[in-house]
Amino acid sequence: MTKRFVVLVFWIAALAVPLPLVAGDLAAERAIVAQLQEPHRILLLRHALAPGIGDPSGFDVDDCATQRNLSAEGRDQARASGERLRAAGLESIRVFAGPWCRNVDTAALLGFGEPVVLEAMGSVFRTNAPHRERRMQAWREHLAEEYRQTAGPAVYVTHRANIMELSGRSLGAGAMLVVEIDAQGNARSVDQ
Repeated sequence: MTKRFVVLVFWIAALAVPLPLVAGDLAAERAIVAQLQEPHRILLLRHALAPGIGDPSGFDVDDCATQRNLSAEGRDQARASGERLRAAGLESIRVFAGPWCRNVDTAALLGFGEPVVLEAMGSVFRTNAPHRERRMQAWREHLAEEYRQTAGPAVYVTHRANIMELSGRSLGAGAMLVVEIDAQGNARSVDQ
């Protein structure tokens, strides 16, 4: 082995080892925590990494074995998101999740308590327009009630398609977006 090869292997291994969090690493999470202190703001979170698109034909929303689920990397991603939010100063948050296992698992792995499962947040991906509209209307009605109650910060873990319908924004796996809700349960993205 040449010395150059050994040095290259050393640097590849060194860069692969996760470094501890430093102050600058939490800038995005600190911005999220600050934004959530304002009234009528919620955190939207797309479920963590679950390789693939959609679910297999014939899946059953009540049977995780028939669905597309979080990978090991997705489970780590969800735990890390919760750890980063806590490190940025978020002490507690109410947690809601759509009924798909990847949503519930992501929400639980954040470590802020057992999620409340909302049927209204079931996936609208590849659904017909009337079904999508009914689901989204039910979610907006829930958000309108949250607006009236002003019960403090909440995170909603769901699918990309649902977040797109509500906010007009597309998020990658495990990505977060703060939105401000109005009295009708509509959402407007808050600049981060």
